[in-house]
Amino acid sequence: MFKTLVVGGTGFLGGAIVDSIARAGHEVTVLSRGGTKRDLPDGTRTLHGDRYGSLVALRNEQFDFVFDTCAFSPDAVENLLDAIGLGFRRYVLVSSISAYGTFLKPLLNESDAVPTANEADVEVARNVPERNRGNAAAYGASYGPLKRACEILAHDRLGEKAISLRVGLLAGAGDYTDRLTWWVRRIDQGGMVVAPAPHSRPIQLIDARDAAKFAVHAAVSELSGIYNVTGPEMPLCAVLNEAIRISESGAELVWVSEQKLKDAEIEAWSEMPLMAPPVPSFRYLMQVDTGKAHAAGLTTRPPTDTLEQVLRWDRLNRERPLKCGVSPEKERAALS
Repeated sequence: MFKTLVVGGTGFLGGAIVDSIARAGHEVTVLSRGGTKRDLPDGTRTLHGDRYGSLVALRNEQFDFVFDTCAFSPDAVENLLDAIGLGFRRYVLVSSISAYGTFLKPLLNESDAVPTANEADVEVARNVPERNRGNAAAYGASYGPLKRACEILAHDRLGEKAISLRVGLLAGAGDYTDRLTWWVRRIDQGGMVVAPAPHSRPIQLIDARDAAKFAVHAAVSELSGIYNVTGPEMPLCAVLNEAIRISESGAELVWVSEQKLKDAEIEAWSEMPLMAPPVPSFRYLMQVDTGKAHAAGLTTRPPTDTLEQVLRWDRLNRERPLKCGVSPEKERAALS
């Protein structure tokens, strides 16, 4: 049995990592600021602390593996490592494919050049209000460079003990971004559903449970280095048609051109989830190479499993407002 620490273990991916560790029979301690409530597996220890405040709760604690799910600036990594020491066997940093900055070619891999944070990015991080430091959106365009800065600090300080997971688009029950959830809910409501042409538009997403399983596997297998962690490339139409099938809603997809979406003032990504912004720098956002992670043990479930879980969860939480999606008014405009 290993002793593990999950920083941010009450969050979306953090919670999935906690569940995965518990199922494997290891001891789990969660470090949380206490702002997010989540049911944790029996036997989970909870410590309260803030890497920008007091981490006295970690004093005299020893862990085999540390999972850091919510480091958004290099000082966040540094403060945590200062508090826990270097007695652990592996430190797993949840990074992001956003670290690549631009996606001008398909199949970006871990050997491709990655920009790092400049002074302006660091200044953005300094100015994020304390209450928002655990919110990725608070870092804006600096999010990716700052994630890369986190990677650099961890690997420079820890060497082979450091593992950075450049995670892609996460999906599943409890996803706070609602990018897949909006599609599942809208399709479940039936009727004519506007979708971004072409229908063969490639997407990549990964179930949080699969990302969590690989994070635990990477740690206990004592891997090292950087890994792209996302799902296989697939056409958007395949995912949406499967959502129609499992919902039994009879919804009809209407594939609308980018120009018509623009005319209806529908923004890619924020209002039309899973549609990357139509600019060259994002062209291959969801076509990154995951060969290294798969060779190291990453496995992913079929999208049906994720869609079914999201649908069950959302039907129990239908009154919850979603953070993204097309309004009924704009959808009607795009369909007219």
